[in-house]
Amino acid sequence: MDSSYNLTIYQHPLPDNIYAIGGDPAEGLERGDDSVLEGVCCNSGEQIFELYGKIEPVSFGELAYMMGVYYNDALIGIENNRDNTSNRVLRDLGYKNIYLEHTETNRSYRKPTDKMGWNTNLRTRPQLIALGRQYMSDGSAIPRSIKLINQFKNFALHMGVFRGLPGSHDDFVMAWLICMEMMRFQLMIMEAKKSSLKPLLNGEEVNEAYLSDWAEEKMQSYPERLIASTQKRDREPDNLTGMGSYV
Repeated sequence: MDSSYNLTIYQHPLPDNIYAIGGDPAEGLERGDDSVLEGVCCNSGEQIFELYGKIEPVSFGELAYMMGVYYNDALIGIENNRDNTSNRVLRDLGYKNIYLEHTETNRSYRKPTDKMGWNTNLRTRPQLIALGRQYMSDGSAIPRSIKLINQFKNFALHMGVFRGLPGSHDDFVMAWLICMEMMRFQLMIMEAKKSSLKPLLNGEEVNEAYLSDWAEEKMQSYPERLIASTQKRDREPDNLTGMGSYV
């Protein structure tokens, strides 16, 4: 089976940038949908590449691996609605940054499972569309592909579901929307790494020096702490008797 593909690079990777990739796999049939990979830079929101073609699932997983490694081990989310072959290929090649499907918990977060890839269903499809609309309307994500933009022109609510209108396709759109979800996930991780979660003491953030002293103290045995406490008092003569120092 022919697995030829088209690849357009809009931006090559920079060492410190974080990237995300979304994939919509097809069966590689000549008359079927294209298999599509879309990539985005999470730092700028710009589309970085687009790969598509009549690509069967094994080759699609290999190509996803190639693009992920090239873009600094980007987070890759490939739709798992079919037999999940592409995600299994990624795993078997040793790729470490594969998106894991999440489930609802009725809490403020979704819980990760051990199933690889993104599942598009009646619940998650509206989430993808709402996120993609938000990111593109506020400039958080910037598509470059003419094919992608043209597909968006025929992507509308039809028979109660947002999809490509009859006679058109939505494979580029779905890959892009999954990519937006991967970008959202990466941005959450980036924000968490920047956050400082230090403990509070009397409403004030505890500084590094205090934490270091506290950790050192807790590591000591009781006799060691007793000796250290005595030595500390010896260094503070004003506190020996509570009556001040003598001149």
